[in-house]
Amino acid sequence: MGIPDPCGPDPGYVQIAAMYLKHLQFGVNYTNKDGLRAAIFSGYATAIGLLLSFQGFNPPVVMADLNNEGACIISNCKKQEDVALQRLPLNNRIFAELQRSAINLKSPDSEKHTLFDVTCMGRFIGPRVSEVGQTSPTKIDYHVYPSGKKVMKAFTANDFVFFDGSGHIIDSLSLTDASSDLVANVKCTWRIQKNRRNGQAITLLVMADKENPKICPVRAALRLVLQARRCGQPDDCPVACYNLRGKLAYLTGKRIAALFREAVKKEYPNTPKDELAWYSAHSLRVWACVLLDEAGMTPEFIMSRLRWTMDG
Repeated sequence: MGIPDPCGPDPGYVQIAAMYLKHLQFGVNYTNKDGLRAAIFSGYATAIGLLLSFQGFNPPVVMADLNNEGACIISNCKKQEDVALQRLPLNNRIFAELQRSAINLKSPDSEKHTLFDVTCMGRFIGPRVSEVGQTSPTKIDYHVYPSGKKVMKAFTANDFVFFDGSGHIIDSLSLTDASSDLVANVKCTWRIQKNRRNGQAITLLVMADKENPKICPVRAALRLVLQARRCGQPDDCPVACYNLRGKLAYLTGKRIAALFREAVKKEYPNTPKDELAWYSAHSLRVWACVLLDEAGMTPEFIMSRLRWTMDG
């Protein structure tokens, strides 16, 4: 292969190591499985480097070298894993388990009721976690502008406008449990967004599902508003809240992820631990995207509905 290069890895061994990693990547390994984790690739690369060091050669995989082919393979694998950690969608079975879990609780103002209604509505609008959850169960998250101005990130009751069957706005102050039969649609307003389209409003374009009221997204939005009011929450504060032993608490991203994973484990008890980690609060947004795609919506419609730009 040539004389060992004291200044860097031998080019020939760099190419051979990259070819070897590619073979591992496509199933030529002791498990005969493709899709190995980045950590396993790194282990193989370390072993290759150790073996060659005994012969006086430098390790052929150098992670700090952006042009090193083996390092690029491992780095790309790691990036794919990082994406997967955010993007495994929910499905109908998980959704049904979230509903059962909420129904089994006596209190209608529980954390699980809040999460189910957020999920019920969220599968149509694909909310980001900051729009339905806080970092802490006791504190509200704000976006702070350079000027010092603060804007609440999450939905409030004031961000929902409900309509009756004739398209007339229903006075928010008159909303009660009895309003369920009157509410036909809802418009959501995003006061602040990652895509900077602040103040954007979207009407669901789906009429209230009277045949399946418990999973109707319009009624779910109404239930969130009414539950927040029962918990003593003002209409200009986050609506995704619940009663925790007599005190108001907020849904958080960590709890959303934990409860999603709890539902996954009940429906799919043999789910590997590493795959379970692929479910997070972002899974709801991804599910909304999947549902729109399955419904035959165009990429342009999906981007518009989920409020995407090319970079966010």
